[in-house]
Amino acid sequence: MKGLTSIELAILLAIIIVIAVAVGWYMYTTFVASTSSSPKLQIVSAQYSSSSGTLVVTVVNPGPVNNVGISAIYLNGVPCTGINVTSVAISSAPKPIGATCSGISAAVGTQLSGQLVTTAGTTFPFTAVVTS
Repeated sequence: MKGLTSIELAILLAIIIVIAVAVGWYMYTTFVASTSSSPKLQIVSAQYSSSSGTLVVTVVNPGPVNNVGISAIYLNGVPCTGINVTSVAISSAPKPIGATCSGISAAVGTQLSGQLVTTAGTTFPFTAVVTS
């Protein structure tokens, strides 16, 4: 045997190309993941007034996204309407978000689970305390 035949060269070249594509894809996805940012919100508190049907969720946007858009708020599985804040800018100060959640009856002092949904599709769960 003097050297490699053409089929052996083709197989070796195919293996090298597959490894090169895999390494390139790994580097590309790692770079994209490090440059893109997802919105983050810290939910400070949430209160639901059973008498008026209003929900107030206090949030802080610590970054890295400048403005986090609010698309929906759910309380006890029911979508809330009349959301008074559509985006939350980066700030260390808490910002209250008000909404009307009708059709929810709960005793004062109990807690209801809820979700705040951003325009990017990220969901942030919270627990609201029921007040009078």
